[in-house]
Amino acid sequence: MTLLVSVKPFRVASAFALGLFLLSARGPAATDLSTGLALAPTTLDALAQQQELWIQWTTERDARKAAAIVDDLLASASRLGLDRLPDLARGAVAQATERAAAGDLDLAKSALVAAERLDPGRPEASFARASISRLEGHAGAAVKAYFVGLGRSLRARFERGLWLESLGLWALAVALFAGGLFWLAQMAAKGGALVRDLSSALARRLPAALAMPLAIVLLVWPLAVPGGWIWLLLYWSILLWGYASTSERLVFVSIWALLAVAPWALSAQRRRVEIALSPPSLALVGLERSELYGGLFADLGVLQKLLPECLAVDQLLADLYRHIGERDSARVLYRRVLEKEPNNATVLLDLGAYHFQNGDYAAAIDHFKKANVADPKSAAIYFNLSQAFIEDYKYQESDAARQLAREIDLERYNIWVRQGKRVVVADGGFQRIPEIRRELAEVWKSREEGGRQGLIQQASAPAAILVVLLLALGLDALRRRSGRSGYSEPPLDLKLGSGRAARWSRVLLPGVPSAEIGEGWRSFGALLVPAALLALPFVSMLGYRVPWSYDAGNGITWILALSGLIVYVAIRYRWDLANEI
Repeated sequence: MTLLVSVKPFRVASAFALGLFLLSARGPAATDLSTGLALAPTTLDALAQQQELWIQWTTERDARKAAAIVDDLLASASRLGLDRLPDLARGAVAQATERAAAGDLDLAKSALVAAERLDPGRPEASFARASISRLEGHAGAAVKAYFVGLGRSLRARFERGLWLESLGLWALAVALFAGGLFWLAQMAAKGGALVRDLSSALARRLPAALAMPLAIVLLVWPLAVPGGWIWLLLYWSILLWGYASTSERLVFVSIWALLAVAPWALSAQRRRVEIALSPPSLALVGLERSELYGGLFADLGVLQKLLPECLAVDQLLADLYRHIGERDSARVLYRRVLEKEPNNATVLLDLGAYHFQNGDYAAAIDHFKKANVADPKSAAIYFNLSQAFIEDYKYQESDAARQLAREIDLERYNIWVRQGKRVVVADGGFQRIPEIRRELAEVWKSREEGGRQGLIQQASAPAAILVVLLLALGLDALRRRSGRSGYSEPPLDLKLGSGRAARWSRVLLPGVPSAEIGEGWRSFGALLVPAALLALPFVSMLGYRVPWSYDAGNGITWILALSGLIVYVAIRYRWDLANEI
């Protein structure tokens, strides 16, 4: 799997290249650290076998034979110590949708079953099921499958993290959008007074025929610069400061503060998402999920290259090598860790297990004893000691160690016995994944390019907002010195009359009625709801696209947005008009 990411404010495009064949563009390059970990020929052969099995599955139309091939694929992955095949599950989803579009619904459903087996709980499988149900005319089943897919994505930590980051971006965009609407509502309520005051000031020095046109030009000149509408709204907020009530000024300041902190928030979020979508982080997520995907070993090679001195990475890779059956490679890395961390109990335990499996029981006992000194409360260490003592014909020591293991953790001891474990391993490297993530974050922070320039750019936003506030205060002071304060603008119901037009103006122009009477927070709140509903269908554009290979589109968000707007208008009609609120 390859994930291409370009992180930009309010929009992150991520392109997903589906890896249907696990060894494509790998081959001999797998031994190069820049592209992947060094793998033994037996491991490469196992991966090649998976590729061959997958090709057979894509051309197999008999459901029973296809299911048998899936059994072989899962067995091959299990021998490598990993249980899930996400790339192949995505390929099965693609097959299901293609077969459904061709009208072969039975084979499509069979492909969905294969996708669920290859990687249980994938959101894409539920989304594809929703599409197939829609083709069958089962609308209720389609909606149910769609929400099952959403639920699956929210339960998965990686997808949930991207959802939360997207939600944060969407909330920021909605707040700023509502702020722009708030400034427009202020201009709608008080713009007439502003224009009259501005033209009156100009008329004292210019002919009356020129005063009004020049006043209009002075109000809209920001439209002539790049990003003009943004500067126009900000400019209007400065001019309207003197006409605003205390609560409205607080809203102004809040929106300005939000603009000031937005660059800092976006920069921090960009760094987090870049790290989360980087190859090393994807590899860590894959190992946590026990996934064997096409780019796993290449991504781990990038991780090793980024953190060449990290002992946690060495131990993690040692655990992985042991899982895939390359025990000698694992031993080399375990010893490297032990040189720097001689009291690492999990490494000592796993090295003892290596010697036990090689029949060197004296060396195994020696490592288990050292592990016991480092961690005397580990049931696993005592269990392994008891097993090694038996093989070394030390039955009394074995009984004593077994009794201690039972006393420390009887439940786990019974599980090991039922599973027929000869020795147990610790997988301490997998437990150090949070530590690796912290070190990755530090590396990204230190490698971030243009740090000083980015800091200056981020600091410029608060400085600009401070200038805006000073300009607003200065203009207000000038107005007060000239004897002008407040505003005199007739409300909409007087402008439009008391008929139906005035009534609907109050319903369809939220925020304006409250702006007429100086209720700033109520005006902003009235605009926040429609702003959120209008932005809802664009949540995937405003945020970070979850790297699914297939989804069911955003038709649901359009339905929710339109339904919400209808309900909102109805509530406004009932509350603002019938109850005269």
